[in-house]
Amino acid sequence: MFKMVKISSFLFLIFVTFSKSYDLKQVLILSRHNIRAPLSSNLQYLSSNTWPIWNVDSAFLTAKGALLEGYMGSFISNWLVKKGLLPAGCPEQNTVHVYANTRQRTKATAKAFVDSAFKNCNITVYSKISNKMDPIFNPIIRNDSKQLKSAIINEMEQKLCSLNLNEPYSRLNDIVDIKHAMICKVDKICDFERAKDDVFYEIGKEPNVNGPLGFTNSIVDAFIMSYYEGMNITDVAWGNMRTSEEWKLFSAITRGNQEVRFNSTVLAKEVAKPLLKYIYNILNKKSPNFTLLVGHDSNLNSVMAAIGFKPYVLPDQYELTPIGGKLVFQRWHDTSTNEDLLKIEYVYQTMEQLRNGDVLSEHNPPRVITMEIDNCESDIGGFCSWNSFISILKSSFS
Repeated sequence: MFKMVKISSFLFLIFVTFSKSYDLKQVLILSRHNIRAPLSSNLQYLSSNTWPIWNVDSAFLTAKGALLEGYMGSFISNWLVKKGLLPAGCPEQNTVHVYANTRQRTKATAKAFVDSAFKNCNITVYSKISNKMDPIFNPIIRNDSKQLKSAIINEMEQKLCSLNLNEPYSRLNDIVDIKHAMICKVDKICDFERAKDDVFYEIGKEPNVNGPLGFTNSIVDAFIMSYYEGMNITDVAWGNMRTSEEWKLFSAITRGNQEVRFNSTVLAKEVAKPLLKYIYNILNKKSPNFTLLVGHDSNLNSVMAAIGFKPYVLPDQYELTPIGGKLVFQRWHDTSTNEDLLKIEYVYQTMEQLRNGDVLSEHNPPRVITMEIDNCESDIGGFCSWNSFISILKSSFS
């Protein structure tokens, strides 16, 4: 399992063997892709400042992102071998399943993980051949019920009203020099603080917000990715993101964007339904031994909201679903009671590990926190009843 230890006032977490009476029987990982170029291909519209140049297309995985994912793949595969879930050599093909969304960044992330985790083994990445989002991973609204629409819009509007983003909006006005940007000249949005957000709801589309939240999310996303990519600090937000206070201030925007769009119960159960069913089918039949699903932050946020995860904090990170982060569902068997138990942990790289491109090892492991689910009471080790969890998981999409 993962254990927290304190060394020189910093929190480190390492994989160690748990009680011998607990055997690891199955692992399913829901992962976000690794470092990519900014999603928006029109950042110049939001600021006339000179933006950093990326060597890959918009939204594509970078070479560094693939490298970091490889480090994570190697680290996790070593843990799986130590726990006896997979053999030291190449695993049988039917014991491992790797499935990625159709986007380049998700497919390339899955391949980077596999290439390091199962080096020289015949393990393939499954992904639908399509230029459209895979329906399993696509967090869209499918039900045309007027009652559902009313409930979801109400949830989103309540979330919007609860956000307090005046300070980061005000700072971004200055940083991007909004009064001289095209968004001011063309759309007459010359002050993020005063612009209005409108909930966007349409069947077959992702729930969204039109207005300053969406615009500023694109800006801050570009800042975060350039920091992870290791660009010169003077090129990250034009030198305006140098302190933890600044990161905390601006990351409130990206967190707020995900909170409004994917982190409400009714909304999440609607948009995550296909993925929840897919996860349930794998865990309920208790096969294969290891599954890796590579998607997006929207997938992790909506799945956690639908299942009913308790609030959590990721030390040394400002994103709640950081790049390359992994939600690790584990089925353990208690030999003394002959029952299965669930443990879920979030495994992720810190801001500095990502920026520095650190190789992961027992001496420099990823961070790990134990997650909890409402209505699935955990013991001191973070274990809860497997049967209770399966019932909760089924109810999340039923």
